[in-house]
Amino acid sequence: MDESVIEEHLRFLRRLGTRNDTMRHRRDCIRRLARSLEVPLLEATDRDLDRWQATIADPNRRPEPLTPSAVATYTSHTRAFYKWAHHVGKIDVNPALDLLLPKIKKRVPHPIPENDLKLALRCADEQVTIWLTLAGWCGLRGGEISRLTGDSVIDEPDGMLLRVDGKGGKERIVPVPKVMVTMVRSWVKRGPLFRTVTGLPVNPDYVSRTVSVFFAGIGLPYTLHWCRHRFGTQHYKLFRDIRATQELMGHASPATTAMYVQLSQERAKRSMDRLGKTLPVTEKRPAAVDGQTAPRSRRRSA
Repeated sequence: MDESVIEEHLRFLRRLGTRNDTMRHRRDCIRRLARSLEVPLLEATDRDLDRWQATIADPNRRPEPLTPSAVATYTSHTRAFYKWAHHVGKIDVNPALDLLLPKIKKRVPHPIPENDLKLALRCADEQVTIWLTLAGWCGLRGGEISRLTGDSVIDEPDGMLLRVDGKGGKERIVPVPKVMVTMVRSWVKRGPLFRTVTGLPVNPDYVSRTVSVFFAGIGLPYTLHWCRHRFGTQHYKLFRDIRATQELMGHASPATTAMYVQLSQERAKRSMDRLGKTLPVTEKRPAAVDGQTAPRSRRRSA
């Protein structure tokens, strides 16, 4: 019963043109939810879902607790599933209507340190190398890298461009730095640019997981997304244009881009010192003594 309704939901998403990776995440999430509930999916009440959410949000959860971001992701998929079930008439009441999304702390930008990135590039194989450069010098996400095909590469006389299939199906054009053109061109072929060791097209999870395993193997605590943060920080540092950085990173809002841009402490100190120079300096009268205000000193006449 649960599996059939999950598949029906996925068919609905497919008709809407939902990405395969989004449908895969939705399926995995709802299957985990079904295994956790003591009742079938369509018989769950708001109390059942509250208990489920409390369980996955438990900081003492084993084998390890989920992050607030992961809990929010699970909750979002669950809410979307039950909204659909109610909309198509499979349930009379939406039990997830009041299921709250956990608050997530404001993210702090974490660009990979330049020296560590240089070390990684010296150690990486050819495929991981181009993934690191596409993230660190073009700002691509792991999912965007996985969706690159031969048709994504626009090779023009005055330079190379990438047609990036971005988050939410939003397409953007990203120029390729000249120093990377030969590297990118060497991967151009018909169909997907990158494949697994078994010859299958890579997916977002494969790209992210492969890079994470690579970093761990050389003793560095990073993920591919740290390289994307590096791009945002470096691009803004060079051009001081948050709007241009936003466009290249494919963000809907400059506020999101700001979370990826780490401003240097040196520049912050310089700007604060410049601001401090505008503070008017005035001569203060001496402090009062025993309730009496000390008289101002007078210049003696020569």
